[in-house]
Amino acid sequence: MFKYVLGLVMVSSLTLLAMGPTVNYDEQFDREEQVSISEDINQRLSGLKLSSLVFQEQVIHNSKGESIKKKIPVTTVLKGSKVVYINRLINRSSEEKKDIVVKNPIPSGAEYVVGSATCNGGCSIYFSTDGGVTFSKEEQSGKIYTNLEFYFSKIEAQQERRMGFRAIIK
Repeated sequence: MFKYVLGLVMVSSLTLLAMGPTVNYDEQFDREEQVSISEDINQRLSGLKLSSLVFQEQVIHNSKGESIKKKIPVTTVLKGSKVVYINRLINRSSEEKKDIVVKNPIPSGAEYVVGSATCNGGCSIYFSTDGGVTFSKEEQSGKIYTNLEFYFSKIEAQQERRMGFRAIIK
C-alpha cells in the first residue's frame, strides 16, 4: 500500500520568553501560514494544507478569581519551558484522501514528553529514536524521541485533523 507523505518542518531554535496577548489557538489558526512541505506533492494530494503552531500553556486568573488554562502562541521561550506543538491538516478538496502520513521531527533543542502525542479524528502514531530511520508504535519511558509520524487511513473531503505533542526546551 502506497502512503502519501507530508513532511512537517518545525521551528528548530526557540530562544525567547513567551510573552504576549492571551489568544485562543483556534483563532490563531485563522491567521496561519503554510508550513514547508519536505516532498513534492503530486496531484493526488492537491487540496491538503498542513500548518503548525507552537504554544505555551499559561494559567490566567479571571475577574471572578477562577483559574483558566490558556494556550498562548510562542514568540520566544527559555530553557526548561514546556511547549505544545499543534499541527493542522485540512482536506480542502471535494475528494476523500487516503493513507496520509505526516512526518514530524522533534525540533532540535526540544525533548518530547512521553505520552503526550495525540490526534483527533483517529490516527495511528509512531515514534522514532533514530532520526526517523525506524518507527515503533510503542512508547517507552526513558527514551529520547527524535521523530513522530501521524498516519491517517482517510481524511474525508472538507475535513480537518489536528495532531500534536508536548515538549520541554532543553
